[in-house]
Amino acid sequence: MIKNSISNPRFVSIIYILILTLAFLKIYTSIFDEKVSLVGDNVSYYILGNAIADGEGYTNIHHKEKEAHYHYPPGYPMLIAAVSNVFSNNIITIKRCNGVLLFGAILLLFFIVKKLAENDHIAFATSILTILNYHILGFSTIMMSEIPFLFFSLLCLWIFLNINYSKPVFKNWLFLLLIICVSFSFYIRSVGLALIVSFAAFLCLKKHWQYLFSLLGGFVILYLPWMIRNRESSGNTYISQLLLKNPYQPELGQVDFLGLFERVFLNIERYIAKEIPSSVVFSGDITYTNTFSVTAFLLGFSIIAVIIFGIFRLKKYRTFIFLYILTFFALLMLWPSVWYGTRFLLPVIPLLIFLIVYAIAELLKALSDQVITKQKKYLISVLTIIIFGSWIFIYGTGSISSLKEKAEGVYNSNYKNYFAIAEWIRDNTDENSVTSVRKEGIFYLFSKKKVTNYLRTLDEEAQIEYLKSKNVTHVVVDQLGYSSTSKYLLPAIDRYPNKFKTIKELKNPNTYLMKFEPTLGYWGDWKNNKRNGFGTYVWEDGQKYEGFWKDDVRHGKGTVFFNSGESLSGVWENGKLNGEVVKKDKNGVVTEKSIYKNNIKIQVIKEADKT
Repeated sequence: MIKNSISNPRFVSIIYILILTLAFLKIYTSIFDEKVSLVGDNVSYYILGNAIADGEGYTNIHHKEKEAHYHYPPGYPMLIAAVSNVFSNNIITIKRCNGVLLFGAILLLFFIVKKLAENDHIAFATSILTILNYHILGFSTIMMSEIPFLFFSLLCLWIFLNINYSKPVFKNWLFLLLIICVSFSFYIRSVGLALIVSFAAFLCLKKHWQYLFSLLGGFVILYLPWMIRNRESSGNTYISQLLLKNPYQPELGQVDFLGLFERVFLNIERYIAKEIPSSVVFSGDITYTNTFSVTAFLLGFSIIAVIIFGIFRLKKYRTFIFLYILTFFALLMLWPSVWYGTRFLLPVIPLLIFLIVYAIAELLKALSDQVITKQKKYLISVLTIIIFGSWIFIYGTGSISSLKEKAEGVYNSNYKNYFAIAEWIRDNTDENSVTSVRKEGIFYLFSKKKVTNYLRTLDEEAQIEYLKSKNVTHVVVDQLGYSSTSKYLLPAIDRYPNKFKTIKELKNPNTYLMKFEPTLGYWGDWKNNKRNGFGTYVWEDGQKYEGFWKDDVRHGKGTVFFNSGESLSGVWENGKLNGEVVKKDKNGVVTEKSIYKNNIKIQVIKEADKT
């Protein structure tokens, strides 16, 4: 009876699924990180999800203007909103929801691989290695769209593999479900386009014309509302960022054809040497350097060769798997080269793992058929267990220990300071305060007050005008490890120091909170980084000077206005009054004319009438 049960495919599948379930629960609970991730996108998704859940629409509720949001697609925020309304908007709950989606993705992966390889053991090996994957497991505890996209993309693949194309299109509910799922996948991440293109190409090759046109038509209909809405966008969409040479340095302008070619080359080079090997072999974060070693390239090319061999050996859906992976990587090659990391590769990592496992299994099978004698066939089984057991054990222990260490760790001091400043804003400012910061979302999460970024510009005057237009009351100068604060914000502070008053300073590293006073200090013409030409200067006591400057001092005609309403007009030479000076009262009536020399009144020409 036991022998019959073991030979029963359904029984084997059930046993493997139970093992996967227990393994997932054990591993996930041990590496779960309750801390808010420092990856900027994750809090942005959370804020947008709360906006939808609270009935504010798809808007930037952390901004004073609460303007419509166009940058991130709305799929994942919609999931967050659903979880918030049904369960709770607690961050831990949202994180665990991603864990549930990962478990669902593992189950889908098991049945997808079982269908492609027609082998429960390969399906199990692929699934357990995916559970243990450092990058996938790590992102399952972060409020990011990678895991939701992984789930829905695998759901699309499972549906696609189970569709009976002999049925009429509109009577095939699985296909209609596929259109909805693939469209929603695109709403989660733009790289969902790879699914649509590969599905369409496969249907075209198979000459399923009705299915092809229904797929494309259905997607266009479901995507149309978002496309119409985005026509109102003034920029800052993914498409607009793709067209820039560097999204983090917009002043460099848009990419040209040569720049696009260079971008593709750099991405290919980096993915071969870094992202692909790291995604399936190494259990840790990637260390990026300006050069790549020969060893890294050899390892990358070896892994790619194994993956290609795995695709070539597939007996079912070989063309589709090839099209999907090719399309996915083609899109990644067009991404700006500053968008790097395994997170962009994450949705296809399970398929890459499957193809490697399948390739190894096929090589062992070939070895068994052509080299090993019948009496020693058992050696292949032993070798298979050793290879996959070692991979699972070595890779798994490395991933789990690294992620446990991360979960038990604390924030670095630079972020501790950043959060302390945010909490000070929360406790000491009114509801009208607006703070200009580098990482808007995470600052808003801790401060509960409105925020804005600063302008990515090298023009100091444009920066000041931008801060004024956003009604900024405070500015944070951080040391989070990004160059943008020192590149774009600090020059404006250095040029106009009187407009920024430090009200809180934290050490190790130095982090400053400044009160923004746009009316104070100098505003006017500059030349050679000095005040030259016409300009205005306002002191804290309300006194104001309007007139001409030369090399940072008053020089030429000008007028000083006092708090009392009186004014003093004359000519300055190298910062000192010289010549005739006219004094007026608050009504503009001349009350005195006098002669000054080196800022000293030496003669009164006319005094006001005392009658």
